[in-house]
Amino acid sequence: MTERTLIDNDVALKAACYTLVEETVEVLTIDDVAPAMLGVGRFVIAKRIERAKYIMDRNRASAAFSRLLARVLMIEPDDTELSIAADLEAEANRRGLELDGGESQLLAVLANRSCSFLVTGDKRAIVAMSRVAAKEADSRIMCFEQLVACIVSAAGHDNVRVRVCGEPLADRAVTSCFGCSLSEAPDPQYVLDGLASYSRHLNGEAPGVLSREGSFRGLVREKPQTP
Repeated sequence: MTERTLIDNDVALKAACYTLVEETVEVLTIDDVAPAMLGVGRFVIAKRIERAKYIMDRNRASAAFSRLLARVLMIEPDDTELSIAADLEAEANRRGLELDGGESQLLAVLANRSCSFLVTGDKRAIVAMSRVAAKEADSRIMCFEQLVACIVSAAGHDNVRVRVCGEPLADRAVTSCFGCSLSEAPDPQYVLDGLASYSRHLNGEAPGVLSREGSFRGLVREKPQTP
């Protein structure tokens, strides 16, 4: 089975924190193939949830992560992919860029297995990819804000906002986009515009690697928004 969509640990962690596991998997399932993550992530993320003081409800996040593990594919890079990843890391280090082992391995899998998307919450890694792996990453990287926008379109603004605002420290940019500090919920378009603004800013720092909206819009069946 060919993996179609890859997710990094940061995305998996935030999906668990926000209890948006089912929504994340639904959006990122392509041709009935569920998203995939590195096998080591199951241990790394479980430990992060256990120790993270910023998570408001660690028990709920842990339960959500267990559901995620039951629904995603667990993969391991092969020897060729490990070699590619090592070369990418070395080049990133040479240039003073931040590309850790997990992100480099996922990028190597993305290129070697012709996957559709790599979804990552690591903005520094995205910038590094644009410098050392522009060809491999070309328009196939989806940042976390793009994913959240897809989930809003699929699941509805109100449904997502209550989850995000319940964990305000999980991602400060997303918390801001949903206006969690406001007394009244902002218009759904305000949220989508905010998410798009972060994506555009990142695209300016890492041109050419982020997925274009048209390439992932077909992943979701839009749900009418509550006024």
